[in-house]
Amino acid sequence: MMKISIRPKILDIAIFLLSVIAVVFISISVYATQGNTLYVHISGATGEWIESLDKDQELQIPGPLGITYVHIENHSVRIEDSPCDNKLCIAMGAISQANQWVACLPNKVFVRIESGAQKDEIDAAAF
Repeated sequence: MMKISIRPKILDIAIFLLSVIAVVFISISVYATQGNTLYVHISGATGEWIESLDKDQELQIPGPLGITYVHIENHSVRIEDSPCDNKLCIAMGAISQANQWVACLPNKVFVRIESGAQKDEIDAAAF
């Protein structure tokens, strides 16, 4: 019986370490949210609104059924009142993290929290 000995060479170890460093660096870059400003993006039947999550305010968003009241307070946002029948959008409660959303589908109002670009930046979609 022949015994096979596998010994890593110095180049194998270097490639492995560089791979681990690359994975850690990319993971930190992707999942780090420090410094990203959170803002509220509201889509309604008549337009879109982008507001800071840092500023407390009450917004009136018109829809086909009437006015949906969106409340931003304490770094969170919720639908406070809406003219829909089942009021499921109100029961969804407040959201405060990036990529969370609430919606009043009958009144065509969609509220989501986004991070990253500032609201006054211009991107390719603006042209």
